[in-house]
Amino acid sequence: MRNLFIKTFAGLLSTMMLSGCYQDIDLDKYKGQEGEHLLTINSIINPDSTITVAATKTYFFSDIHNERDYVRDLDIRIKVNNRDCGRMMFDPETKLYISDIKPTEKDTVELSTVYLDKIVNCKDEVPSKVRIESVSAERQGPVSIYSDNDYIITYRIRFSDPADEKNYYFLHYDMEWPSNSVRMGERDYTFEFVFQQLANIINSNIPGWEPYSPYGLPFSDDGIEGRTHTLVVKEILQGGHGYNLTRYNEMKRKFKLFSISKDYYEYLLSVLYNDTDSEGLHGGMIDLGIAEPMKYFSNIMGGIGIFAAYSLDETDLDVIQICGKFPK
Repeated sequence: MRNLFIKTFAGLLSTMMLSGCYQDIDLDKYKGQEGEHLLTINSIINPDSTITVAATKTYFFSDIHNERDYVRDLDIRIKVNNRDCGRMMFDPETKLYISDIKPTEKDTVELSTVYLDKIVNCKDEVPSKVRIESVSAERQGPVSIYSDNDYIITYRIRFSDPADEKNYYFLHYDMEWPSNSVRMGERDYTFEFVFQQLANIINSNIPGWEPYSPYGLPFSDDGIEGRTHTLVVKEILQGGHGYNLTRYNEMKRKFKLFSISKDYYEYLLSVLYNDTDSEGLHGGMIDLGIAEPMKYFSNIMGGIGIFAAYSLDETDLDVIQICGKFPK
C-alpha cells in the first residue's frame, strides 16, 4: 500500500508538471552569499588510526564540479584533552592533512584553523569501546519468500550498555571478505527493538521509513539504558533461481559494533533523512525534485562538515559450522 501511494502520487504529479509551462530560472544571483565561502572539514577519528582531515571548498550546487577543490595551505592545529599537539601537514598524494597522533578512548580532540580570516574549529570525544559478548545464529527453512527454497538466518548479538551515560551505536554485518562463503543475503532489521525506536524517530520527519540499509544502521540506548541487550537481526537467503546453497562448506559473517559519539549519531540520522533510495515518502519526494532535502548535521564552527569519533569491536562466525550444511 505504501509503494502504491508513492507511485500514484508521483504519477499524478508528473502529469501536472508536464501540462505546465517551462521556465528558465537564473540562479546566478544567489552566488556570493555566505555559504560559498565556508570551509568544509570532514574527519572521522578512532583509536585504531592516526588523525587525518579533508579540507575542501564549498561549491554552488548548479555549477559543474567533477572533483573536490582541496584547500592546501591551512594551518590546522590539534589539541588533545586541551593539550597543544602541534600542526597537521598536508599530504599532496592523499590530499589530506595528516598527523602522527592516534587518539585513545575518552580523549577529547579539537581542531582549529583560520580560513579567509575566519576562525574554524571543531571537537569531539572518542567513545569507549563496547564489546560484543556473544553472537549466535539459527537457520529456518526452506521457506517461501522469494522462491520455494529460501532460508532465514536469525542472529543474536549480545552486548552490555554502560550505565549512567548516554550511548550511541552503529551495527553492521556482512559476509567476511575475501571468502568462498555463501554470499550475503538481504538484511532485515525490522524485528529489533532499537531499530523500531530508530524508525519512530525517522518517521516523525519521513513517513513510511522502515529500518533497512546494506551499510548498517545507527541506534541509541533509549529503552535499554545500562542493561545487557541482545540485538536480533536477520538475513534472508534466496536459494532459488539457480543459486545452489548446498555446494557451500562455509558461510562466514562478520559483525561490527561501533560505539559512536553523539555528533556522529546526529550526522548519521541526517543522512537517513536525506536518503532518496529509501521508500519513505520524503525520500521519494526529494528524488522527484518536489521536496527539499533536510539540512545535514554539522559540528564545524565557522565552517561546515563533520568531525566525529568512534570505537569499534568486531567478531565473526561461520553459520554452517553452527547450523550444518544446507540440505539437498
